[in-house]
Amino acid sequence: MSSKEEVKLELTALVRRIKSEGEQSYDSNVSRIVRETIENLGIEKAVVGLNTSGCSYKRQSIGCFHCGHLKGYENPEELFQQFISDVSRFKRRDEIFVYSNGSFFDADEIYPDTQIKILRYLADSGFGKIVIESRPDIVSEDMIGQVIQVIEPNKLYVGLGFDTYDDEVRDLCLNKGFSRDDYDKAVSILKQSRIAFETRVVVKPPFLTEKEGIEEAVKTVGYAFEKGTDSVSLEPLALQRYTLQDYLHRKGKYRVPWLWSLIEIVRETQQYGKITVSGENFIPLPYETVHNCNECTSEVKNVIHQFNETHQLRELDGLDCGCKDSWNTDLSIKDIGLYERIMNQIR
Repeated sequence: MSSKEEVKLELTALVRRIKSEGEQSYDSNVSRIVRETIENLGIEKAVVGLNTSGCSYKRQSIGCFHCGHLKGYENPEELFQQFISDVSRFKRRDEIFVYSNGSFFDADEIYPDTQIKILRYLADSGFGKIVIESRPDIVSEDMIGQVIQVIEPNKLYVGLGFDTYDDEVRDLCLNKGFSRDDYDKAVSILKQSRIAFETRVVVKPPFLTEKEGIEEAVKTVGYAFEKGTDSVSLEPLALQRYTLQDYLHRKGKYRVPWLWSLIEIVRETQQYGKITVSGENFIPLPYETVHNCNECTSEVKNVIHQFNETHQLRELDGLDCGCKDSWNTDLSIKDIGLYERIMNQIR
């Protein structure tokens, strides 16, 4: 039987090969790619993509196994001017999302003084809500202390990656590089500063069965609300090139989550608080996202979009399709222990 260390070594070597194949094919101009993605997806809200040097966690190692993040633009001197140019396109000032291809508060990605300049500019420009993303291990008391000197805490909204409750699943299946304790510390710091935050929860990490994916997401959502998150975003994995799930999918070892699974997770957790179902707004664009069969996918996605607007569980009532039989068959699949399962699937 393989040990955890052996499994992680083989997995890491595999994903390093997978990502290296696509590294040179990536266009690193995040700002332009974000604009094109927004146009293709028909997103109406204000979103700015920053041409940062890219996710520092990816640059220091191989990054998260499931992540299709771009390489990075390596142009910090012009970053603020690029930001000013992009943000000037928006006339509505109620909300803006700043996409940084990593963690906004990471000093290795965006200089701290540039972080402050961006936030101050947005606050002074009258944006009512400023949304940024961060890994939990990046959040610190010193950094948040500087931030709230230039922006009112109630104007900032942090998308906090937590992904999954189980530390072993987060490490082996996603390679996130942080622990549940790191999430807890970040939550404590944000709450003390009265900064609202949304917890991001991955649905169906690689190697988990459909049923395990549901159970892990339900547990993770419950824990996040128990810790005080203001909302939760369910993030079902999509298929992007040069990711672990892409590799497994091509071997017939991974299917993106069923939409039925997302509905099941919402039904089991909606009583805890505000839940939004994501799964479409990936950058770069995936070639396959969460779905059912061809006959009902469009209808079910439309209903989920309505739920995201109203957060009323009744929106999800009355949905049915013959493909539920296939979903239920997938739910009945059991597998061997995680270590041996991983080794079987990657070899």
